[in-house]
Amino acid sequence: MPRLNEFRLSVLSLLVVLAGSMLAWMLLGRPLTGVDDADIFFVYARHLAEGHGFVYNVGGEQVEGFTSLLWTLICACMFRVTDHVELPLYLVNLLLGAATVYVCLQRARHRTVFLLLLAAAPSWFAWCQLTLMETGLWCRILTLCILAVIDRRRWLLALLLPLLVLTRPESMLWGGWLLLAYGLRDAGSGRWQKGLGRAAIPATAFALALMGLTLFRLIYFGHALPNTYYAKVSPNLFINLLFGAIYLLQYLLFNPAVLLVVFVWGGVVYRTLRGRWREPDEAGFLALCLIPGFAIPLLVGGDHFGGSRFFQPLWPLLCVLAANEWASLPVRFQWMRTKRFLGLLVLAGWLLFPFTAWLKHEYRIAQRGRETGAALATMFEDLDEYPSVATITAGGSKYTYPGEVYDLMGLNSTEMAHSPGARIGFKNHAAFNRDVFYRWQPDILLCGEDPSFDARVLKGLTDEERFRARYIRITLERNGRAVDAFYAHAFMERLQRSR
Repeated sequence: MPRLNEFRLSVLSLLVVLAGSMLAWMLLGRPLTGVDDADIFFVYARHLAEGHGFVYNVGGEQVEGFTSLLWTLICACMFRVTDHVELPLYLVNLLLGAATVYVCLQRARHRTVFLLLLAAAPSWFAWCQLTLMETGLWCRILTLCILAVIDRRRWLLALLLPLLVLTRPESMLWGGWLLLAYGLRDAGSGRWQKGLGRAAIPATAFALALMGLTLFRLIYFGHALPNTYYAKVSPNLFINLLFGAIYLLQYLLFNPAVLLVVFVWGGVVYRTLRGRWREPDEAGFLALCLIPGFAIPLLVGGDHFGGSRFFQPLWPLLCVLAANEWASLPVRFQWMRTKRFLGLLVLAGWLLFPFTAWLKHEYRIAQRGRETGAALATMFEDLDEYPSVATITAGGSKYTYPGEVYDLMGLNSTEMAHSPGARIGFKNHAAFNRDVFYRWQPDILLCGEDPSFDARVLKGLTDEERFRARYIRITLERNGRAVDAFYAHAFMERLQRSR
């Protein structure tokens, strides 16, 4: 009978994740790719699978323009099997999501409540299954790490923490917090010294993994942190906190189920801290373990993506916490326990999703980038050398264009990411430096969908006299394809001479 119940839970988990993912996929316009940043992963993974190493341009610099080494390696394994990795990676994310829901269902005392709350947040399905980013992998590993801390499973924690380190840069903070929580698990009962001693093995595994990864980065890339950090970092803590607060408010106010669940989490944290860590129950300990998931986005200012990406990996465990606290809601909130109310939360979440997540255009950017890169490849396939291209959205265009591509946002360029100047401007898009652009002198500057956005992130570049003297915006038609972009006069002259 236990095995039958486990099998039913497995099937139920898979069906819930599959149904939620399919519905989110349809609401997002049935995209056939991931978002543009997923294509950046694919560029590095394909080059790695082909033996070129971690490079953005074949023959170019070794640069860590991706945020997850483990996800890049997984994608590279897929490229060893097929050039069309989208469907296999969808399946990987589906299985990761189902496995996460399964372990959460095992912890939930009110499983119907848990499933309804989980289903009320479409952004979780979108980010963890459909974007083809590392979010689903991060959600799975983070969930297992937190549960290992709660269950005092030190050997499992020792195995998981190195995977955490390889998955996301913020694992440095997460790992330290979880080790502290593990060591102080029994502080209230006076057994904290024994607890700290038991944390030695997972702490050693975490430290070795972190030191090993840092050493690899220093030797291979020349820097201790991913290049994405240098491209995006803002030195102004006040600005980060301001953007982070707005980011959190959007997460809370754009979905009523999220507002309710986070309110329950906050109440459990307050109850636990008020007890001054005197034998916190499992709910209290789980709530404390989740604190970095809210603190880190506040400190870094969130990100520019819709759908609150940074908070999504917390959602399954937040739903477990809320489901287990459901029966203890105060009498004045008894009406919230009804299935009708939970059904309304699910309906509201899906009705609001298309208008509040702002994710549909992320897939459009990726698709447009792929189409533009493919068009440029066809236009110039008869030349001895492909022209160099500069772009703001550096995923899809590079994925389909074999020539040299310059990333104007610096994610895939050490020179741009480390260029001087304050990172002031559009969030995570403020690394552009004019001097670096003119040193590159790209043959083509691709235009985005929104001229006002281009003007902001390029800091008025295209309005400069120096730029206008060197570039002209035209729709160039060649070999049956046409691309509207800024073309360098010098390149156009070379193109004329090649005829």
